[in-house]
Amino acid sequence: MKNRILILMLIGFMVSCSNNNDTNESFEINGRFTHLINDCDNGGDSEINCIEFIEFINDSTVDVLIGGGDIVFRTNYQINDDKIIFEQTGGLNFDISFNIQNETTINRIEDNEVWEKE
Repeated sequence: MKNRILILMLIGFMVSCSNNNDTNESFEINGRFTHLINDCDNGGDSEINCIEFIEFINDSTVDVLIGGGDIVFRTNYQINDDKIIFEQTGGLNFDISFNIQNETTINRIEDNEVWEKE
């Protein structure tokens, strides 16, 4: 009987000490986040976008419309701790990274802009 109690206590201890650190590495980000460019006036020109967006396609791929242009770039990303880092690929040849605030808000590290989930 003592052995059974000891085994149950040991199992309970092991379960309570398991790694339950829910860091953002396991955070599943999805959907579209947008940012309104300050003082943007496209004058009706459809090639100038006043809203930037990033859309997370899956756990490693993102579509990016940034900088007021009209070209959507597809690239890869990684989440490390609270940081999302985009790969530089093709025409997307500058640093883009974000700090995760919560499931609906991210902050661009390069300029501290707030991006909200649609």
